[in-house]
Amino acid sequence: MQLIHQSLKESEFETLFNELGWEYHTQRLTVLVDETEYVLTALAEKRGLVVFQCAATIQERIPDYATRRKIQKQVAKSVHEHFIIYTNAEKTTHIWQWVKREPGKPDACREHRYDSGQSGESLIQKLQTIAFSLTEEKEDITLTDVTGRVRASFDVEKVT
Repeated sequence: MQLIHQSLKESEFETLFNELGWEYHTQRLTVLVDETEYVLTALAEKRGLVVFQCAATIQERIPDYATRRKIQKQVAKSVHEHFIIYTNAEKTTHIWQWVKREPGKPDACREHRYDSGQSGESLIQKLQTIAFSLTEEKEDITLTDVTGRVRASFDVEKVT
């Protein structure tokens, strides 16, 4: 638990997902949105669901919501099941984005913002849901199992 919290705070995503039982993944995608190129780097993978990071440079900010949606749609053309972690240049702010897809319904974007000054408890609770133990690895975990956990974790409406 302490390592998960520390990895999140320090934006050490490879360590974080390794601790959650995900496999290391190397893939790089470059997508073009409104004449701007965005580079996404794969961090981890579990049965076909890939976690990407879209890191802003010093000159850039985290893209706005409309741009993030366009980036996500471009990524979905290459990797259907995924989520994206957008970070600012200092890696002190993250926006975790996952899109719920259901046949016959419009896509529903779910995002969770994390700032390093926060405790991060709500995000850590979500991440615990998508953790896989060594015992589970011996079982036949499928992409459906992984997406089901991500859905259970990230498909929640913000309470006002």
